[in-house]
Amino acid sequence: MFEFRDDLPRWQQIVRVIRRRIESGEWPPGRLISERGVQEEFGVAGNTARKALKALRDQGLIYTRVNLGSFVGPEPDDSDD
Repeated sequence: MFEFRDDLPRWQQIVRVIRRRIESGEWPPGRLISERGVQEEFGVAGNTARKALKALRDQGLIYTRVNLGSFVGPEPDDSDD
């Protein structure tokens, strides 16, 4: 289980860990990131996992597709140009 520090909110610490994984290539573009997986790995409640995923989405590190989930990388351009 992940050991949290006391000086930052848990969701921010989760964002830092996941950001490092993405930037290092450990989590490549297209990798599925589930809210449940975040909850289980870090031992946090759903609200905390959702807040972390929202922050990652707001930073452009992940994108979410309805009925599919959240994935690493910027949202692909699906236009038929």
